[in-house]
Amino acid sequence: MKAAIAHPPAAGVEVADVPNPSLVPGSVRVAVLECGVCGTDRDIVGGKYGRAPDGASFLILGHENLGVVAEVAPGVSGFAAGDLVVATVRRGCGICRFCNSGRSDFCETGKFTERGIGGAHGYFAEEYVERPEYLVKVPGALANVAVLLEPMSVVEKAIFQGQRVLDRKEPTPGQPRTGTPTALVAGTGAIGMLAALVLRVRGWTVTAIDRHDANTLAGALLQEIGARHVNAAAGVSALGTDRFDLVVEATGSVALDFSLVDLLGPNGVLVLTGIPDATAPSTPVPGGALWREVVLGNQAIVGSVNANRSYFESGLRDLTVIEEKWPGLVGRLISARRPLADGPEVLTGRDAGTVKVVLTVSNRGTTRAP
Repeated sequence: MKAAIAHPPAAGVEVADVPNPSLVPGSVRVAVLECGVCGTDRDIVGGKYGRAPDGASFLILGHENLGVVAEVAPGVSGFAAGDLVVATVRRGCGICRFCNSGRSDFCETGKFTERGIGGAHGYFAEEYVERPEYLVKVPGALANVAVLLEPMSVVEKAIFQGQRVLDRKEPTPGQPRTGTPTALVAGTGAIGMLAALVLRVRGWTVTAIDRHDANTLAGALLQEIGARHVNAAAGVSALGTDRFDLVVEATGSVALDFSLVDLLGPNGVLVLTGIPDATAPSTPVPGGALWREVVLGNQAIVGSVNANRSYFESGLRDLTVIEEKWPGLVGRLISARRPLADGPEVLTGRDAGTVKVVLTVSNRGTTRAP
């Protein structure tokens, strides 16, 4: 079968012929329909990280996925040929309490594998084989946007973790909320835009910042959902005196991350989802002033990575609500669909103004819109 592969830690990517995976007892064969491309894929192609499966000389890339069940091994229940599915990414270590209870996103040993990233083949291929517990069924009504479910799961977890920290303030019976909760989303790629959508349908006042004026797809979509867009190319000073209960970061910019701490309101929380370049030059910060405000403001900074199955399931629920509230809007986050053969070109470059580029592998068994 055809697959987009890398040879980490070496840089580079190619579309090559690789062996088809074998259907084993207790598993499901899935024909891949399409896969989203993200910064992690590009970093692996750039030689920054990634790891081939043990005993393999290459890694099949891709972790954002949508497929259709092609074959089910005897004895497997709950799936049938033709079912639309999205596969989760991380596979637990089999050692720690979290991995053994379906929460590998909190793995304590670090000995997990991640499909398309480290130690396990991904989904930029014509098919894959997987155990049913790692497959999430998708309703046909979401076929056109379900490839976004994996990044949506990351958003679901980040917001949930941020809310858990905010909840530490405890309720105040008989006392109304001071005002509508406010959120800042830093970055308007797929993660940032999905975060803005989720927060808006949950009633938050949302501001999103990036380094562009409002004449972009992201700017237009933010306006449609009632969120404010701010061009912060010159710095977060563009936000003036605004402060926020929750800040969701989705850029991986170290300098920006430190600036975002200054935008937290009393008792606020900053959730970091972007992964910075560990080799980047050091960033000078006024550490005393920064940590003073964190302490005096009861503020918190939380990192959030990966997502377990529960966040995929909550992502499906929120995608359904968002589609009902703003029909067709989520699908517009997909800036382009390109064939798998274009994978090397897509993975080694980036078109300005795009939110999400998707590699199409097959149209088999779906009525997804073009």
